[in-house]
Amino acid sequence: TEVTITVDPLTVGGTLSSDATVCSRSNTGTLTLSGETGSVVRWESSTDNFVSSTNIVNTTTSLDYTDLTETTKYRAVVQSGVCSEENSAEVTITVDPATVGGTLSSDASVCSGSNTGTLTLSGETGSVVRWESSTDNFVSSTNIVNTTTSLDYTDLTETTKYRAVVQSGVCSEENSTEVTITVDPLT
Repeated sequence: TEVTITVDPLTVGGTLSSDATVCSRSNTGTLTLSGETGSVVRWESSTDNFVSSTNIVNTTTSLDYTDLTETTKYRAVVQSGVCSEENSAEVTITVDPATVGGTLSSDASVCSGSNTGTLTLSGETGSVVRWESSTDNFVSSTNIVNTTTSLDYTDLTETTKYRAVVQSGVCSEENSTEVTITVDPLT
């Protein structure tokens, strides 16, 4: 009589589509596995570099993620027949915290032409991209090249509003609160 010895090819975990950076809570994407030998047994995710992991019931070669709030790594687990399981390459979805514009130090009244002061930003999440000023309640504005959390003003001759523009990673820009420097005419 004959017997058949079936030889399964060695398992190859394969490669996942590339890393990505997204904004907290408002994100979506699809990971795609390629170059694997065998079938996907499950997917795994981890927020601690795979010290621990969470099993994801999915045996397809693609995985959707949505509304992540912290940086997460993913991998697929592949098995060819009776061969041992192998992990795919890992992919990291880096999650930037949502932008918070922050609060500027308080309004002030100054005398026209001879004045000085410093505005300070606090409570922001992200980095200052620029500052903006306006003399028409931000119907139009002037960009100020300054990426620090403080802004000096000097010798204003008309009432001016200021705000900082903040951005966290790939998240959208947000404006800080506005302050008004009221300029009183000379007596």
